[in-house]
Amino acid sequence: MKDFMMLFHSEPNPNYEPTPEEIQDELKRWEDWMGSIGAQGKLKNPGEALGFEGKTMHSDGSITDGPYAEVKEIVGGFMIVSAESVEDAIKLADGCPALASGGKVEVRDIMNFEDME
Repeated sequence: MKDFMMLFHSEPNPNYEPTPEEIQDELKRWEDWMGSIGAQGKLKNPGEALGFEGKTMHSDGSITDGPYAEVKEIVGGFMIVSAESVEDAIKLADGCPALASGGKVEVRDIMNFEDME
């Protein structure tokens, strides 16, 4: 088994003001989806949701406000799963609540430097 990180992308929507019920429904969908991966023994780390505040340091030493000041897409969160291959890991993304709202799931392998020695 190998570890993979799932990154959840979406476009910011400043007009979206969910009701408390909509927020609870969304959280339930995420819990159910992650629970199904956990039930397979493949949820390594449930990750975290990322906030909207941040800064980015560039190679020239300059600092800009916001991690996504120049892009139209945000990374809203991440989690780590275990799978046999990237193809198996991407199958786990099926049903992710981010997809239902037009977002996407990026799956990246996590390099294990101990294996490289």
